[in-house]
Formats: sequence, C-alpha cells, structure tokens
Amino acid sequence: MKFDELKRQKLIDEYKATPEEIKVTIEAAKSDIKTAQSLLNSDVCWAFNIAYNAILQAGIALMHAKGFRPIGEAKHVSVILFLRKFLGKEYADGLNRFNQMRSKRHKAVYGILRNITEYEAKDSVKFASEFVGDIIKFAI
Repeated sequence: MKFDELKRQKLIDEYKATPEEIKVTIEAAKSDIKTAQSLLNSDVCWAFNIAYNAILQAGIALMHAKGFRPIGEAKHVSVILFLRKFLGKEYADGLNRFNQMRSKRHKAVYGILRNITEYEAKDSVKFASEFVGDIIKFAI
C-alpha cells in the first residue's frame, strides 16, 4: 500500500470518518475560501493564512474519505506528505506551493512575520480556491 511508509513513520493512521464528518470538513474548506476572499481588502496576512487553512481542511477531508487521518506533532506536514502520495507528480507544483504557504503561515502565526504582500495574498487565495476544488473532487 502506498501509505505504509507514512504509517510506519507515525505520520498518519487509519481512521473511519463518517460521511457527515467528511462533508463538514469540505464545507469548512469552502467557507475558508470565502472568508479569505472577504479579508483581502482588510487584512492580507490573515487572508493568506485562511487560504492556507482551506487547503489544509480539503486535504484532511480527502484523508478522511480515504480512511486516514494525520497524527503526531507535525500534522500539517503529514497532510502534505499524504497528498503527495495520493495526488502524485501531476500535483507536485501545487503541493510545493502549499508547503511554502505552510512555512510562511507558521512564521506569521507563531512569530512576528507579517510580510505578506497584497499581491501574494490575492494570488494565494486564487490558488487555494482552485486547489481546494481539485482536492475535493477526490474526496467526494
């Protein structure tokens, strides 16, 4: 199975999510996109962070739909690694961008970095909207 290595590394675990749980997580991702779009005119840093969270939620929904969940301390990284295995090389560029957003978001949330430009926020929200749509297709 393609996820055995992630299980051995204790990054993911088998998980039986209910259809309702998957639906709620997908709706959270969609809601985050709308929120990120609405924040573009008032707080580009949080618009960026919420766009990142939308992708994260979509990734978790996909994991749940396929019978897994992230575990351990680095759950965000676990989601990215799972998506790399599941989505494959076709989505490598999008996943690289998602990982870059993860790193920048971490600094913005847990540090004092607030250097997200308006252009970067708008571009990231657009990217997140498209990428979430792609991920959700695999989860439903």
